[in-house]
Parts: sequence; structure tokens; C-alpha cells
Amino acid sequence: MALPGVRAEHAAAVRAVNAAFNRLTPAVQESIEIEHDGLEAEIDTAILAEDRTRALAAIRAWRGHWLGQIKRADR
Repeated sequence: MALPGVRAEHAAAVRAVNAAFNRLTPAVQESIEIEHDGLEAEIDTAILAEDRTRALAAIRAWRGHWLGQIKRADR
């Protein structure tokens, strides 16, 4: 079951992170270690539990984490 707004928020977060990553030079992109982390697992768990509030919080945390990683790598 799709939770209201969750799919759109998740897609927007993915687009924002991808856009920020794509603005980096190839050398900086290569310096970022891409990992499957607990944040992604939390998004999946919250969606499966149909917990909208938890899912949105997890999406915000994931987005913040990766935008922060990208910002640090671009210094």
C-alpha cells in the first residue's frame, strides 16, 4: 500500500541527491563511498509498516545524510 505523500517525498529526495552528485566533478564523485546504509533500511521498514510519519522522517534523514556527504566531498 502506498502511503500518501511518501512516494513523492522519496522521489524528490532521490532527485535532489542525484542532482547534487551530478554537479560534482568526476574526481569528486569517485571520492564518495556509496554504501547501503541503515537509513535506506529504515525507509523500507517504515514503508512496509505503513508508518507515514516514520517513513517521511527516514526520507529526510537519508536526504540530509547524502547531501551532507556530497557537500563535504566538494570542499
